[in-house]
Amino acid sequence: MESMKQRTVLEIWSSRNAGMEGTDSVNARKHYNAIVVGLGAWGSAALAHAAGRGLTVLGLDQFTPPHTRGSHHGNGRVIRMASPEGAFYTPIMRRAYELWHQLEADTGIQVLTTVGGVYAAPSDDEMIWGALDSYRGNDIAHEVLDVTAARTRFPWLHVKDGETVVHEPGTGRLHPERAIVAHQQLARSRGADIRSSLGMLDWKQIDDRVEITTSEGVYTTDRLIMTLGSWAPHQLRLDLPLVVERQYFGVYDVRDVPGPLTMISLPSADAEAFYGLPEEGRTFKVALHHGGITGATEELPTVVTDEEKQTLRGYVADRLPQFPSEPLQWTTCKYTNTPDRHFVLTRHPDAPSVIVGAGCSGRGFKFASFIGEALADLATNIERPDLEHFSPQRFA
Repeated sequence: MESMKQRTVLEIWSSRNAGMEGTDSVNARKHYNAIVVGLGAWGSAALAHAAGRGLTVLGLDQFTPPHTRGSHHGNGRVIRMASPEGAFYTPIMRRAYELWHQLEADTGIQVLTTVGGVYAAPSDDEMIWGALDSYRGNDIAHEVLDVTAARTRFPWLHVKDGETVVHEPGTGRLHPERAIVAHQQLARSRGADIRSSLGMLDWKQIDDRVEITTSEGVYTTDRLIMTLGSWAPHQLRLDLPLVVERQYFGVYDVRDVPGPLTMISLPSADAEAFYGLPEEGRTFKVALHHGGITGATEELPTVVTDEEKQTLRGYVADRLPQFPSEPLQWTTCKYTNTPDRHFVLTRHPDAPSVIVGAGCSGRGFKFASFIGEALADLATNIERPDLEHFSPQRFA
């Protein structure tokens, strides 16, 4: 049920829209109740949720999502209930699953496929005890396997002596590009306008509105939602310790590898983890999680080096010995990290009409459905106490 505070703000915005009927062409309208800048995973979800509140909404992006310049391209992202990062993620993850399924029902586009997930590491590794902690008391299907049972169940995976193996059968694969298309399709069906290849040059709070400057003129809005990905450090005007990190991964042809294959997460001497994910069409993505090159987003290399290729080949040869020696494709993407790997989801402390979503930290895609809803709630003055862990005040 809408709170009185939310009804009040929606009534005010509705009165501002009076007289604008018939001018809701994106080429004619210059004022919106909400404008979302950055239409990757989080922004497209926020756009769909904001449009679902009956607001006049515009989405802007300097490129045409989905694209290859950020964090959302490719054929797979992991979604799982295991959350070594903190037990407070468990209810958030449940809601994210619900909203992904709702997106599928609303659009008829499948974005989530169950593939199962395997974690193999020494029992004192955070990967193992963190997963088990997040399962405890939460009725999440899982099983703990010894080495012999794991090798029998997953013969394509080299499980090392002394490792503990945790299997979470509900682990899934999200199709990132399809998910963005689905959220944008849903947003359009709810009346949202979308302008691709039109970036934000500047923004400023003026009284209770925000003025946004683009190369094609100025827009005003009651609420600005910024989900800028790796461009956030340049445009948020927040003193946040964000670091942009470039990652690389290989995509292997696994048609000759006996399955079924699952998501894997394994220890790495070069990163926080070595992981893999089965994709559609019998390919398998492998990558290192964190430990990549950092720098300004425009300056990070997009070509995978010979040294990086050799590093990843070594992990594949050791852990996935039935895989081909060479992948079909090498590619890169970007993380935008906070020091503690938790997100920033907040109202801008210096601009009360601005809502910020930043710091995906290499783990934000699976939460995009939840984050889109949360950002739309903040934009319509719905309090979200479950976002307390994502306040920028923790960096003060």
